Amino acid sequence: MCKLHLKDLLQECFISKQNIIKNRFPKNIGKDYMEKVNIQDGFLLLKTNYTFNQPTQIESRQNKTKFVIAMSLKGNSTYTNENDKKIVPFKEGFTTISLFEKTQGYREFKDKEIEQIRLILDEDFLQRNLKKSLLEKYFINSDKYLNLIHFSPTLIQSQILIKEILTCQLQGELKKIYLQSKSLELLHVELSKLNTKEKKIILDNYDKEAIRKAKEILIQNIQNPPSIVELSKLVHINEFKLKAGFKEIFHTSPYKLLLKYKMNEAKIMLESGEYNINEVANLIGYKFASNFTNAFFKRFGILPKDLMKKKEYPQIHQNL
Repeated sequence: MCKLHLKDLLQECFISKQNIIKNRFPKNIGKDYMEKVNIQDGFLLLKTNYTFNQPTQIESRQNKTKFVIAMSLKGNSTYTNENDKKIVPFKEGFTTISLFEKTQGYREFKDKEIEQIRLILDEDFLQRNLKKSLLEKYFINSDKYLNLIHFSPTLIQSQILIKEILTCQLQGELKKIYLQSKSLELLHVELSKLNTKEKKIILDNYDKEAIRKAKEILIQNIQNPPSIVELSKLVHINEFKLKAGFKEIFHTSPYKLLLKYKMNEAKIMLESGEYNINEVANLIGYKFASNFTNAFFKRFGILPKDLMKKKEYPQIHQNL
């Protein structure tokens, strides 16, 4: 699989005064096309179309906090956060709503053609327009780094609006006003479904046993845990019920539970004095010790190296 650096290839689209950036990929990789439309300050409409000659992985770094609504029109891809291994799916015909907070990871493209429409909102826009419904709900109360907020089939109403945006034949000021109105309407449609109350899921004894088994599978495969899709297949329940069941039984998501377990195990190993930081990072599934150090500090508020020196640091008991 070919590996590229997003900052070296596509960052120009965000800082350039040009609205269209294309042909930044090396020719052996494929072709790229990006078009941006500034709807308002802090609100960007981004149209992307990639054609790959081979499976490609693009490393990316997000230095600012962004609320992103991505509608996948063609092809499938994923984004994996390097810090906590969370995966955000981008599936043809689906809308992915996610919160990126200073993330570093990689996007993986296996399909030949990828086409997406993205609505990208920054904190300033949310502060001005959506403080109660989005900023306080998802930013202030969220975990750092990466949060998948909603993933579902793209609504028919949204599909119609996207088609109107892509086929707009207007020019000049009229085009700008038209795209602004349609983008705001699309934003309204997508955000409205976040306010829809979810039905409480009913778990029978089989479901509960499957969810407890899923927890054990995660813990037993701490170095290389299965994805949500793989995990749901292993315990024979669907993905929605698996995630909802974890929330109901363990009051957290599968990978937040796993991360907590990893950090507690790491703390025990470090305090034992039998392992160094690199060994602990490797044992709990981190490729890079720096990523482990960041996750550990976020969990306990102390660096691993300082913990090893500070014998009196209080024990953290596992309560998984």
